[in-house]
Amino acid sequence: MARLIVKSPYIKCGAGQSAGGYLKYIATRERVEIIPDNRPPTQKQTQLIAKLVKDFPDAKELMEYEDYLSHPTKATASALITLALESNWDRVQGMEGYAKYIALRPRAERLGEHGLFGDDDAVDLAAVTDELDHYTGNVWTHIISLHREDAERLGYDHADAWRTLLRTHRNDIAAAMKIPPEDFRWYAAFHDEGNHPHVHMMAWSTKPNQAYLSKDGIRQIKSTLTNQIFRQELLHVYEQKSKSRDELVAEARKAMLELAKAMREMTCIHPEAEQMIWKLSKQLSTVAGKKTYGYLPKPMKKLVDEIVDQMARLPTVDACYQTWWELQCQVEDYYSEGKKRLRPPLSQQKEFRQIKNAVIKEAEHLRMNRFSFEDEDMQDDGERISTYGMSYACQDLQSVANDDRFPLKERDEAAEQLEQLADTGDAYAQYIIGTA
Repeated sequence: MARLIVKSPYIKCGAGQSAGGYLKYIATRERVEIIPDNRPPTQKQTQLIAKLVKDFPDAKELMEYEDYLSHPTKATASALITLALESNWDRVQGMEGYAKYIALRPRAERLGEHGLFGDDDAVDLAAVTDELDHYTGNVWTHIISLHREDAERLGYDHADAWRTLLRTHRNDIAAAMKIPPEDFRWYAAFHDEGNHPHVHMMAWSTKPNQAYLSKDGIRQIKSTLTNQIFRQELLHVYEQKSKSRDELVAEARKAMLELAKAMREMTCIHPEAEQMIWKLSKQLSTVAGKKTYGYLPKPMKKLVDEIVDQMARLPTVDACYQTWWELQCQVEDYYSEGKKRLRPPLSQQKEFRQIKNAVIKEAEHLRMNRFSFEDEDMQDDGERISTYGMSYACQDLQSVANDDRFPLKERDEAAEQLEQLADTGDAYAQYIIGTA
C-alpha cells in the first residue's frame, strides 16, 4: 500500500466556470463529527457511493475507498464521499445528486479566519477568490493524503508542517507542472479528519495555458514529497539495502571464484554454468579493447546474463538476492500503489553490473590461464587494498557508484567515469574496476 497518495485533477476556468468557489470551500468548510461507533452507513450514503464509483471510477484509488470496503461504517462512508466529491469538483458542480451534498462536510484547520496558506504568511481570501473568479486558465486541485498513523508519527498532523513542506518544495512542484517559479501561484488548506489527514493544494500559472501536468509530472511531485516526508525512514532502508547489495555481490563473486577454481582443476560442480563460462571465455578472444559488460556485443551480453542467472540459483546467492529484493520492495512501497511485484532475474537488475563484470573477469582469466585479480596478497586477513593515497576523484566516484541513495543514472555515470580514469593509468581506478 502506498504511503502517500497524490491526486491532481484540475478545474478548467473561463466560460462561466470558476475555481473561486472551490478555494473558498477548502478554506472554510465546517467540521464533520466522526461517529465514534461502527454503525453501518445510511442507505443514502450507500446509494451516493455507488453513484460516485460509477461516475468517477478513479475514486477506487483513494485510501478512503479501501477503508470503506474493509469497514463500511457511517464514518468511512462520509470520508469517502467527501474526498471523492472534492477530487471531481470541476465535474460535480452541475450534476444532479452531488451539488446539495457539497459544503456539508469537515472544515479545514484554520490559521486565523480561514485555513488557507501559501507563500505569504497572510492570505487575503477575498482577493485570491476574486483572482480565481476572473482567471481563464486551468487550476490544478492537488489532494495529498497520508495514513493517520504515518501523519501522527512523522508530525504531519497539523497545518504548520504541511505549510513548511509545500513552501520548501513549491519550486519542485512548479517544475513538475512546467511553470517557471516566478509565474507559479499556489494556496493550500490542511484537513485533519478520519483515517487520512490530507492537504488540498490549488496551483496555477499567472500566464493562462502555460501549465502542463503529465502523469510523469504527478509521479515527480509524489516522489519529491515522499522523499521529504519519509526521509529518515528511507535512509534507514537504503542503508540496509546497500549492505545487502554488498553481501550479494560478495557472495556471487565467491561462488564465481569457486567455480573458476573447480574448472581449472577439472572438477565439475556446476556443468551448465561451466559450459556457458567456457563458451564466454572463448568468445572474449574476439573482443578488442575493454572487456567489461558495457563494451560487449549484445549476443555476448546475453550469455553473461545467462551465466549470472545460473549463479543466482545457488542457495547462498539466492538467499542474498531475496533479502535485497525484499528491501527493494520496501523502498518501492513508499512510492507506488502497492502492486504485487514479481522478483525479476538477477541479470535484469541494473544495480548489479559488478556481478556481470566479475563473471567476465573470471572467464578472461580462464582464457589467459591466469588467477583472479583478487589474489591472496590482496585479501590477507580479509583486508582490501588501502585507500591511502587514492585520488579524491576515485573515492567520490566509487562512493556514488555504490550508493543506492543516488539515482541509477548518476551511479552509471560514476561507474563510466571510473572506467575512464582506469584508462588513463590510475592504479586505484584500475583496482576498483578490476574488482567490480
